[in-house]
Amino acid sequence: MVFRKKGFENCLAFCVVCLPCNRSAVVCNDSLWLAQGLVPGDIAMVGAAVQSRLGNSVLFYRVRTGHKTYDRVNQDDGDCPVYFIVNRVDPVHGGRDSIQGSQLGIFLVACPVANCIEVHMDEIKYIQKLQWVVLISSALVILALAGSVVREGVIKSWRDYQEEFIFISERIADSVGIPASFEKGIYQLELDHFRRMDRCISCHSGLESAVMHHAPQPHTRHPGKLLEDHPPEKFGCTFCHGGQGRALTKDEAFGLDPAFHWPQPLLSYPYIQASCGKCHLSVYNTKAFIEGTEVFMTGRDIFAREGCLGCHKVRGAGGLIGPDLTEQGEKTKHEYSFRNISGEQTVSNWLKEHFKDPEMVSPGSQMLKIDLPGVELDALATFVMGLARPDIPLDFFSIETLNELKGKREMLDGSKVYSFTCSACHGKEGEGKDYAIYEMGVPAIMNLDFLRVASEDFIRFTMMKGRSMRQMGSWEPGISGWHAEELDELISYLKDHGSGVSSAETPVSLQGDKGRGRNLFNKNCMTCHGEDGSGGMAIGLNKKDFLQKADRYFIIKTITTGRKNSGMPGWPVFDKKDLSDIIAYFNSWYRIPDIDRTFLLPEGDLKEGEIRYHYLCSRCHGDFGEGETGPAILDHDFLKAAPDRYLFETISGGRSHTAMFGWSTEVVNEERLGKRDITDLIAFMRSRQSERPDYIRSGSNPGDMGIGKALFGHYCAECHGKEGEGFKAPALNNQEFLSAASNGYIKATITIGRDHTGMPSWGYPGEAYPELSGKDRQDISAFIRSWQRIRIKF
Repeated sequence: MVFRKKGFENCLAFCVVCLPCNRSAVVCNDSLWLAQGLVPGDIAMVGAAVQSRLGNSVLFYRVRTGHKTYDRVNQDDGDCPVYFIVNRVDPVHGGRDSIQGSQLGIFLVACPVANCIEVHMDEIKYIQKLQWVVLISSALVILALAGSVVREGVIKSWRDYQEEFIFISERIADSVGIPASFEKGIYQLELDHFRRMDRCISCHSGLESAVMHHAPQPHTRHPGKLLEDHPPEKFGCTFCHGGQGRALTKDEAFGLDPAFHWPQPLLSYPYIQASCGKCHLSVYNTKAFIEGTEVFMTGRDIFAREGCLGCHKVRGAGGLIGPDLTEQGEKTKHEYSFRNISGEQTVSNWLKEHFKDPEMVSPGSQMLKIDLPGVELDALATFVMGLARPDIPLDFFSIETLNELKGKREMLDGSKVYSFTCSACHGKEGEGKDYAIYEMGVPAIMNLDFLRVASEDFIRFTMMKGRSMRQMGSWEPGISGWHAEELDELISYLKDHGSGVSSAETPVSLQGDKGRGRNLFNKNCMTCHGEDGSGGMAIGLNKKDFLQKADRYFIIKTITTGRKNSGMPGWPVFDKKDLSDIIAYFNSWYRIPDIDRTFLLPEGDLKEGEIRYHYLCSRCHGDFGEGETGPAILDHDFLKAAPDRYLFETISGGRSHTAMFGWSTEVVNEERLGKRDITDLIAFMRSRQSERPDYIRSGSNPGDMGIGKALFGHYCAECHGKEGEGFKAPALNNQEFLSAASNGYIKATITIGRDHTGMPSWGYPGEAYPELSGKDRQDISAFIRSWQRIRIKF
């Protein structure tokens, strides 16, 4: 094929060699007999000679050549054609362009010359056949289009529906007659802002008719007042109802038949309510209600109640384990696999089956089954189908929806954050999931015994860092999308479940029952504080100089809230009577004086206080106040309960029968502290009360790791695993856990156990488990701490 000005045309090409002599010989391939005997003098003569044989359709090209090779083709005439490796081909212009030197010439001869070739295609017949094929195909296409026009415009059922509408409307209201705005024909809405076209009103002619309230479908008036805010001229029908808006028959418009492969079939009740969520849904404002969408709103409540955001994100907030559901409602049925679905192949049915058995529908899914009645499954499926972010103009969205899509949502309180994110795994009441039922159990984070020993720092660290090798991911604001204030609210919500008697409920009477107080102490406190409060695993309480400086508020606050990181659990189970009786028992050791908590100190110098703490206090109490040979004095719970008077008098006067000497009364060298020095020191201690630590310090533990290993293997490995990897109980060698848990937390957990779980109370004698001594508990704690390989920063 050669392209010429008038288009492509078929040509024959053959080569000649022009020699630089007066009578140049032109030698051709044997099959090109046409050129035999031609003896051109120049190009014009060659062209004329060929034209006399083949007509005027001849072009001559001069070939620019590179390297040449020789090949004898025609032995009879003795001439040697020379073939060249062609670099480029240039056309020869002008009628008498003489040949200079040896040149390779190429003749291009337009068809018809096929009879000159031994084997060839009958091109004329081929063209004729092609023309007939094109002609017949075009005719068939035209007939198909004509038939479609007839079918759409004449035969389609929309004409019958319009005739029915005229008949029904005349019968219902003879005085009104056919609405003036009604005209027979296809009614088409061009909805460019929605990128769709609707013809639904061609059949639903009574959609806005005032007299068609009780008419049968498809002639009845649209229910309610929705069209007042959603006029068909602006919204059409399919944006809310689904279906194929261009269709003019019922089956094609509904698109329910799988044979139509329509991606968005008509939505039936109650799933049509999902369409309201496209523009009006507020996921996080649980008080917002969309009129006429009771099922959809119920679905939103179930979505929040079941803790779905623990694994899924919606509009910027939630977990990362499952897929983001922000645009889940925009997925068509062709994006779901119905391989393991029984029943109808619809999006709503897929969602319901998936909720009931996620791993069966989606093999490999980590999602937990949701045990809901059928009505609630319908509601939840409707809600999920309404999670969308359609590509439409912004003025169609409600303000709340638009703000949520932009990341500006309403703040949630702690209870709602827990419901949205934690309840799916940890239970709606924080009861957790038992290892005996689930392959990997989930801690009961509202278990009272857990809240008694877990500090705010422990809970916050776990939320921020998660737990590796577990489903617990990080809830850092930058990852989860929750605001820092919401996570603070969540921590407060959890702690409130373990809170005890408030300071306002401090007993005002000291007329407690000393005997009953002794029994309460022996039953609950003696395992750590020793018999008669003389001390053991924890400090002694029956010391005169302690009870002289402590007031009732300080003691009651410590009892009810504990000192979490130091190992002192809270005792919120004690009521007002219990506390009065315990105080009465303490008074039998030494009467607790009525102390005025008002103790004014001048403003201290934080820098001076920090220096004095570092050089004088850290040697016993730890560099960060976490406790070494002495107690943890920068513990948040301690500083909240201890008044300035108690701190001042303890620092200045010391504690008898302990290593804590009085820095004002017993020190006579340059390290002696005056009032100003102690004021600086207390100011520094108070400043640490509001600071969040960079690490959670493990604190002191005098236990023996070697002895603890043997004890752990005997008592703990059955559930926690030989190496603490977790088998029927939580993994204790988890580095996030060890970075969050202080030694005090571990010892306190071993001591009081976890009620309603398989964790015994090893500090108290029981029928199934022996009581471990305080030293045994310290040894086990030391062995557990030996698994810590890294310290993770807060």
